[in-house]
Amino acid sequence: MSKKQIEPKEPAPQVESDAATLAANEKADKEARHDISKITATLMARPSFMSAHTAMSFIPDSMKAYGPANILTMHEEYRDKCKAVVEGDMTTPEALLISQAMSLNSIYNECAQLAGLNIANRLPQAEVLLRMALKAQAQCTQTLRVLGELKAPKSVAFIKQQNNAAGPQQVNNGPVTQGAAAMPARAHEKEDGNPANELLTDEMGAQHAATLDTGATRRAGGKDPQMETVGAVDRTCD
Repeated sequence: MSKKQIEPKEPAPQVESDAATLAANEKADKEARHDISKITATLMARPSFMSAHTAMSFIPDSMKAYGPANILTMHEEYRDKCKAVVEGDMTTPEALLISQAMSLNSIYNECAQLAGLNIANRLPQAEVLLRMALKAQAQCTQTLRVLGELKAPKSVAFIKQQNNAAGPQQVNNGPVTQGAAAMPARAHEKEDGNPANELLTDEMGAQHAATLDTGATRRAGGKDPQMETVGAVDRTCD
């Protein structure tokens, strides 16, 4: 009995499978990087998160004694405060301003007291301390002013104004006709009985002069004697 010769099987090509696997891995990595960058962009666009992230760098050592700082819990607290203000609750801004004003007042008192202790022997140091005290006082005053405007906003009055042009004004109350149907101004005046302004000719001057006669000559009276020709006035030759 003859044994069949078994031919060895050719190995499957590994090149195409490796390339497909590599492309799939690159696509997955690209999507992962895109997701991470999107998360970063979203967090950067949130004011509450950025405020919490900045506050993480300024936590004093005395506050760390209450527990380690956590960005997640910090962000939740900042987010709730911001949401309340956006919805109209101004409790946090008002409390923040009065707290800052009180802190600035403490700085003013401390610097003023130190300046008083050094004004006799160390005048330059006292001058610096007094400047710091006055700056803290100015900032405290400004903070209280902002708080007052926040508590009682200034009312804005809108007054309507009418601007009248100087000089004579022309008011056209009648309808204005345009185009070929418009009547010339001169013809319109003649129809209304109001002649247009024209130069007086000799004939028109005579007509107007005839209308100036007010009647017959009045009789002379005691209070209204007739005017006579004025005689020659004596005067010097020159």
